Amino acid sequence: MNNANLNLARKWRSKNFDQIVGQDLSVKMLRNSLYLEHYFPVYLFSGQRGCGKTTTARVFAAAVNCERLHEFRKQPKACCVPCLECASCKAMLAGKHPDFIEIDAASHTGVDNVRQIVSASQLLPLMGNKKIYLIDEAHMLSKAAFNAFLKILEEPPASVLFILATTDPQKIIETVRSRCFQLLFKPVGHDPLLKHLKNVCATENISHEDVALELVIKETQGSVRDALNVLEQVRFARGSVTKDAVLHVLGHIDDERMLELFAVLIQKKPKDLLQFLQDLRFNLFSAEFFWNKLIDLVRGALWVKYDVHPDWLSQYEDRLKEITADCSVKRLNSVLKLLYANEQLFLKTTAKHSLLEMILLQICQKNAGGGDAGSSPASQNVAVPSVDQNEQEDEQEEPEDEEEIEEEEELQGDQKRWKEFLLSLDSLNDPLLTSVFKNGMSVEFNQETGKLSAKFAKQFAFFKETMDETSGTWMPLLKKSFSDTVQLDPQFTEEQVVQPKEQKKEVAPVQVPQPKRQKQNTFRGRSQKVTVRTEKRIDVSDADVWKKAHLISRHFSGTFTEIAEA
Repeated sequence: MNNANLNLARKWRSKNFDQIVGQDLSVKMLRNSLYLEHYFPVYLFSGQRGCGKTTTARVFAAAVNCERLHEFRKQPKACCVPCLECASCKAMLAGKHPDFIEIDAASHTGVDNVRQIVSASQLLPLMGNKKIYLIDEAHMLSKAAFNAFLKILEEPPASVLFILATTDPQKIIETVRSRCFQLLFKPVGHDPLLKHLKNVCATENISHEDVALELVIKETQGSVRDALNVLEQVRFARGSVTKDAVLHVLGHIDDERMLELFAVLIQKKPKDLLQFLQDLRFNLFSAEFFWNKLIDLVRGALWVKYDVHPDWLSQYEDRLKEITADCSVKRLNSVLKLLYANEQLFLKTTAKHSLLEMILLQICQKNAGGGDAGSSPASQNVAVPSVDQNEQEDEQEEPEDEEEIEEEEELQGDQKRWKEFLLSLDSLNDPLLTSVFKNGMSVEFNQETGKLSAKFAKQFAFFKETMDETSGTWMPLLKKSFSDTVQLDPQFTEEQVVQPKEQKKEVAPVQVPQPKRQKQNTFRGRSQKVTVRTEKRIDVSDADVWKKAHLISRHFSGTFTEIAEA
């Protein structure tokens, strides 16, 4: 295919090591491997999208089978591999080399595909020195496929090399990763990527602004392929690559207007916010960009409040100081907390602009106060919860029940600390242990000796062994409420144990439905027996006679009935 018909990302794909952008360390290791003629049976190339993994694998494969490789080993500075001129290199450029097999693991995930590779790898190379298998997106292989690969990866034939390329190396099972020589491809740095884009623009006669290329690099986060794709989109949309053109194609808002929006959120009222969004034509921009940019601005404002200079917002630091001059750190924390609390919902919803608008109103509601005297009812009664609620929760949590207030006042000293201990037991997720302790009452705590006497009903004595076995879990909580030297002395007594301020509630006895007499139908002339059930209510108050029943009655309401059949 003619290169003139290719898009920029494919047209500018590197063909030798010198053209690979921003991966100097990985290129150096591969070149040394070629120079020393020391190959590893399996290579693992990992890194983010568009950073050159697959391209480097193809260049390395071409160099391994290049006819001038022996010249490179003799004079590495005078000879370059791949040479791109020999029959092997030309076959690689045309994508027709018989000894280079590239497989997309995303569409060949099964065991059968791996078995075909294992079987074919036993054959000798036809044109070059090595038969090379490139498995792209290797993390997509199934676990069974990886297991089928293990033996051939550990001891492949001498004429075979495997290269695994992936964006997610953690999904490749450890037994495979341990057999690989791993090369990490980092995001391409700012300077090499900027130099590359300028070279592309100069060669392709693309008019551009340096500030626009800087913006492209910032938005693509070190991906060469993404940067070239954005560059081509802007080229076809506007002809010239300018800052405004890049923002328009990406659906992003410029920093100045974003700072104006932040100022409206912090300083003005909901009505002004809605008017600003309408004038801005908010729905035409990327909601995800708004979200991320707003988080960055709030974080930057917090840094400025603590007199720390954020590098990513250094040019706007004075403007942030001006905007947040009358805004407290507590409010900025509340705004950030609100954004993070709604992040999962924002990522999942299809109505991102509407949700973002609602959240912006919540943030701005702080500025509305009680409403102006002459304002319209609509402006005074915006039915959106305010971010001020988060601040009120941080500053003061008022108990809703007056009885709870009275109980807190009456519980003093040992009893108050005992209640704190009982509340902390819920974190253990042990209902039995929690129930046993909550049916006890702290009697006395000796600060000097550390002895804590607690009274329990006698029926709980058989739980003493359980309490001793689980002491490792509840003892740290008890020490936290009392002291590090505390020792529990449980006392099991006949007296009824009542928790402080416990109100006895009368519980209606459980109504047991009366059974009906059921007569069996006659069959073949013979009548069946009639079963009659009689019920008799029994008294279990005698703990010596009815031990278990008496214990159950202390915790569960109802009556005990004896059922007999006649």
